Amino acid sequence: MLFPYLALFAASLINGAVVSSNLAYGRDQETRSQEIRGRQNNQTPNKTCLAAKSLQTASEKTGQEAGTDGIKAGQAPSATDDANFINFCSGQTITNGLQLTAGSCNGIPMGKIPASKNMVSAMITNPQIGDKIPADTTFNVSVQTSHLNAGFFVNPTTNYYTAPQDLDNKGDIIGHCHVTVQDIGTLKSTTPPDPTTFAFFKGIDDAGNGKGLLQAVVTDGLPAGVYRVCTMIAARNHQPVNMPVAQRGAQDDCTKFEVVAAQGSNGSASGGNNSKGGKNAGNANNGKGGKNAGNANNGKGGKNAGNANTGKMASGKVDGKAQDQNLA
Repeated sequence: MLFPYLALFAASLINGAVVSSNLAYGRDQETRSQEIRGRQNNQTPNKTCLAAKSLQTASEKTGQEAGTDGIKAGQAPSATDDANFINFCSGQTITNGLQLTAGSCNGIPMGKIPASKNMVSAMITNPQIGDKIPADTTFNVSVQTSHLNAGFFVNPTTNYYTAPQDLDNKGDIIGHCHVTVQDIGTLKSTTPPDPTTFAFFKGIDDAGNGKGLLQAVVTDGLPAGVYRVCTMIAARNHQPVNMPVAQRGAQDDCTKFEVVAAQGSNGSASGGNNSKGGKNAGNANNGKGGKNAGNANNGKGGKNAGNANTGKMASGKVDGKAQDQNLA
């Protein structure tokens, strides 16, 4: 009597297995169809997989293979990877949008690279080489750029290097410019400055005048010294800009300038016996110490030569013979 029930139960198991098998087969077929559609659209159903059309086969070569153009003595072989180094950062500290001072690994692609005609260039227009800027006085650093779509500056605390370089509809790099100022000691210094030390730094996050001219205000100026100011042009996520060719003019500029203390800042403020204490008054004995103070005996020494007898300041020419001004 049990046989019919056992037979029915066995048939149910078989049918269930067939149904499950068909469902699994259906899912496999759908997955395969998705993969095919993904490849056709240059995408994959899994966004963490490398699309077939995104693969660059040059990454499989060291550059030193027999018959390769451009080989030169002493040239280094390239590292290679069959999958565009997609897992290059595995097992390492990931940058993940942070400025990690101990070092990290960033797996974001370089991104879109402009045509040669759209390469970025820059020139610092202020300060000029050899300029002498008064100490502790506000001044502007100005930079004229070309082929930079400026004013795009992402959050550097959370999105440092988190996206590839991109281009606008003209083919120019979308990004911004940083300026950095370092004390180098002397104009003829040959010692590279410590990159962790700077007197001023500014990421210029606006578009400037819309014609490539960008500015950063150095509020309250700098102490007396000799400085180097440089640009650091970046894509939107702060990475240095990538260019299409190696042989080119640089995209960044540097220049050197001096910051000088106000002359006479340590000079006597009290001239002679009847001096009224002008800011730049000369010393009663020798007319020295004031801003451009001249010699008491001959009134020479520059535009603002001091007068030993009156503590006044000459307003006139190089020989100090013009009428006196009282600077009390």
